[in-house]
Amino acid sequence: MGLRPEFKLIANGGDITATIKDRLKSLRFTDATGMDSDVLEVTLDDSDPLKPITMPPTGAELELFLGYDGAAQRMGLFVVDAIELSGWPGEMHITAHAAPFDKSKGGKANLQTQKTRSWPKDTKLGDMVKKIAGEHGLTAAVAPSLASITLPHTAQSDESDMHLLVRIARKYDAVVKPAAGKLVLAKRGETKSASGQQLPSITLAPGDVTRWRIGIAKRGKAGSVVAAWHETKKAKRHTVTTGQGEPVTRLRTQYATKDMALAAARAELDKRARGERKLDVTLPGRADLAAEGPLTMAGFRDGVDGEWVITSVQHSLDNQGYVCSVQAEVPNSKGQTNTQEATD
Repeated sequence: MGLRPEFKLIANGGDITATIKDRLKSLRFTDATGMDSDVLEVTLDDSDPLKPITMPPTGAELELFLGYDGAAQRMGLFVVDAIELSGWPGEMHITAHAAPFDKSKGGKANLQTQKTRSWPKDTKLGDMVKKIAGEHGLTAAVAPSLASITLPHTAQSDESDMHLLVRIARKYDAVVKPAAGKLVLAKRGETKSASGQQLPSITLAPGDVTRWRIGIAKRGKAGSVVAAWHETKKAKRHTVTTGQGEPVTRLRTQYATKDMALAAARAELDKRARGERKLDVTLPGRADLAAEGPLTMAGFRDGVDGEWVITSVQHSLDNQGYVCSVQAEVPNSKGQTNTQEATD
């Protein structure tokens, strides 16, 4: 007999698993890179008019556990932000997003409040995240490869702290996410935690998956990226080039320093390289699969076997069982890329 899928759902500190188990139609948890990408969706059978399901209030906290036969793993804490009732037959659909706090209520509202202020030139990205995290009672967790990046003078005009960080993170091919009491800024494709520790790798063999698919982009290779920076005192324009060969991508932004230009060029090169190949895998549910984690495919064929980095995982539980749908891309290069400098 195979393992029996199991879930546990805690609502505002109380276990409601037994209450909803017989009325659960589907449960879906999407874990992906990005700000508001961790989503929990629960659909319940609400077709009995004599026993309607009590509607949870928006703002309620849901804690999810997934696994098999008494070994459910904690997947995270979520805040209910949408409830939908429909019929016939009657259904209740609950949507919740990952909560930045692990114990306190309040959701993400405080990080979304608009502010107007300015950040002085040469502020370190790590220092900005640390200051914002402290203002919201969070702990900053910034990848070492991002912490030392120096920023130009940055205006925050009627803009939330979260929007500001997302805007900056995109320039450096990074992701920002408030979760479990931390404000995390991580480099895409590094397969490392924000503290710099390598995330545990998962290996999949042909017998582990239900189906797989790989897509290869037309452009074939990342090529090289050129970024310009302006030396104000000498009124000179410089360029830095990272990568090699065609196609050549020239960034439109002119940066204030060489380090800023190089960081932006490397970020763009990494993004282009990761976009060359995409992998989709469907397999029986595994709670240890998580976004940004390293994945090794072994025993499939050339072009599939090797190292990947997970970009998203959808955990789905319904009357058909527990299934995971995984999307992955190639990780960032572990070696130093070819870099050249020039002056106009």
